[in-house]
Amino acid sequence: MPGLTEERLNNVKYKSMADYMNGVDALESLEDKMAFTVRYLLAYGPGEGRDVSFAEAIHIAKLKIADASAKLRANIIMVPDDVVDPSLKDEQDAPYRQFMIEPVAFLQDQTNQLLMKEANDGVSEASQRRIADYQLMGAVLANDFNGSLSNQVRDLEIEQTSFDVRARLNAKFGGKLEKAYKDTKPGLLSKAFGTSSTAYHNLDQAYQAFNNPDHANYGNMNALDKAAVEYLRHCLPRWNPKGGLPSKIFIDRLSGTKKARAMLSYNILKATAEQRKTEPVYDAIVTGNLQSRAEAEAGIDEVAFQQNVANDVGEDHDLDSSQAEKDYHQNFVLGEEVEDEGPELE
Repeated sequence: MPGLTEERLNNVKYKSMADYMNGVDALESLEDKMAFTVRYLLAYGPGEGRDVSFAEAIHIAKLKIADASAKLRANIIMVPDDVVDPSLKDEQDAPYRQFMIEPVAFLQDQTNQLLMKEANDGVSEASQRRIADYQLMGAVLANDFNGSLSNQVRDLEIEQTSFDVRARLNAKFGGKLEKAYKDTKPGLLSKAFGTSSTAYHNLDQAYQAFNNPDHANYGNMNALDKAAVEYLRHCLPRWNPKGGLPSKIFIDRLSGTKKARAMLSYNILKATAEQRKTEPVYDAIVTGNLQSRAEAEAGIDEVAFQQNVANDVGEDHDLDSSQAEKDYHQNFVLGEEVEDEGPELE
């Protein structure tokens, strides 16, 4: 896809974070992703009935920048924890790092820059409208004196897995996750005669537990994956999970609640795979930058500090990530869609 044009950026409107996630995924460069992210968040405005809070929107945007970082890091050895784009010099990467740890301050600075740009570009009606929008969001960001908004964003990082996976699922269903989940529910006859499969009951229970903060399996991707794999194998008995995801061609041959449940299972496996790749990177960037800043303010040599972080924090992080991958691959290996193995259709 061609790079973002100024015209397209000027026409960004807030629709939903599912729209944002799909829009940012379609962009190639981190520079374009960041520019689109800034405009999308500043377009949040005072609109009623927003799908998420502003703090949640910022968190999701940080998640997508971490997605991009995870891809950029994939083929590079020994990337420092606090780096977002390892191909950039430190001063070029600095804005991305600031967004990950100080999103409110970063967005306030970006708002001021855009206001100056609009003031210099002219006095067209469209420009005046953008100025009014930027001034409104600038006031919202500037009024975060007590850190309320910043604290809300940080709070989302404490138990982010369930929220993040749900956001990813919602984007995959085009912002209609609630409808997609409702479509998996049994009809009246199925309820009356109890004809739903054990695999479906396990899937539904795992999905509800994953999203229930009071449940032991809240945010447990292994349990959710296991139930999703079990249901897909119930629908597609010839499918071998070790070969990767089944082709959607075979899912499309299903119908009714079976198809809806299979699509939920399929998208669950895609969403959790994405989350596994990004969550450690997200945590490393945020923690690494906060620690680097604290150490720099304390006057400790940053080179020595980074080496200690790599040795102490990094090893623990890699260990945890490695174990999570091992647990995951016991049930499922995400690869290309398998097009030669589908359901045994009559």
